[in-house]
Amino acid sequence: MSTKNVVKKSIAAAALCAALCGTAVAFPATASASPVAAAAAAGESPVDVGANANLNFNVDVLGIANKIESSIKTAQNREGFVKNLMESAFYASGGQYNVMVHNLSQPYEEHLNGVKAYGSATYDGVVYGIWVFEDGEFTNQGDGGYINWAFKGWFDRPDNGGYVKFSRP
Repeated sequence: MSTKNVVKKSIAAAALCAALCGTAVAFPATASASPVAAAAAAGESPVDVGANANLNFNVDVLGIANKIESSIKTAQNREGFVKNLMESAFYASGGQYNVMVHNLSQPYEEHLNGVKAYGSATYDGVVYGIWVFEDGEFTNQGDGGYINWAFKGWFDRPDNGGYVKFSRP
């Protein structure tokens, strides 16, 4: 295993430990500025997944980032890109966790428990958050539709609106 991979896994482990223990952890300023800036500062480039798309995972307990990366390279449109992120994350996690993909420029409120992976992907300038988690609640306060969000797992969605309550499988 390369030193670069050990450092990445150590940072992810530290972030997960801090989250689970309720303590803060400090990272270099470049790591919190933006995924692209952090990658450039580390001498890397974000994963290029198409002409106008890239992928970055900050916490990846399940090791699913590479599986998602390889599956989104062929997305031809924004709606297809978002659906593909959702499906890729769900199946890369063994179909054992809930998944939420949301356009981060749209307002939302999330209360997700047992987050196993969080990452982001950019398509044509639009940044999406990708959560893989056990249970919780998510409210999309912006526009709906597959161009802005997609989710899969065990959930209730009253009135087919923006509020979704997820349960454990």
